[in-house]
Amino acid sequence: MKYGQGWRPAAVDWTSTRGRILLAAAALFAQRGYFGTSTRDIADAVQIRQPSLFHHFGAKHEIFRTLVELDLGPSIDRIRSRIEEDSTWAEKLHLTIAWDVREALVQPFDARGLYQDAVLGLDEFVDEREGIALFHELVERLISGGREAGEFVVFEPSFVQRAVNGVLFETVREQGGPGGRILADRKST
Repeated sequence: MKYGQGWRPAAVDWTSTRGRILLAAAALFAQRGYFGTSTRDIADAVQIRQPSLFHHFGAKHEIFRTLVELDLGPSIDRIRSRIEEDSTWAEKLHLTIAWDVREALVQPFDARGLYQDAVLGLDEFVDEREGIALFHELVERLISGGREAGEFVVFEPSFVQRAVNGVLFETVREQGGPGGRILADRKST
């Protein structure tokens, strides 16, 4: 499975043409949405010709997929590590959320346009849907572990999973992408 144990997305040099394509695409997906962004728009934003873009990515969905991988893959890896570490379940939950919020604030690309059901429902994104489902399953496993250990009160794990997603999505929304208000405010203090 793509998001299996030890899987990591390929590293990106954000100054390379490939990296600049990803940064421009993320900004355009956040502003215009996936369906409102063309490969020509992305190439124009990077100031390259469309054939050059296709040298790096065969299609728009490959760009989108790469961005989701770069965001989702490390989150899955972090939560797996947290579940296995020797700490309380409350610490595991806190650190999972804290690290994902931190990563949302410091990642170089704008993730606001990535998690749209209409886009992720396309046939091209089966692996990404499975990855999101795996992330949700891992959050529920973390919550269930805390309940079974007596650290958490009995409640529906999917509620916490939705709350965790809410925190992450609100962070991304409020952040407004790289150079956003929250990160700028944090750097000035």
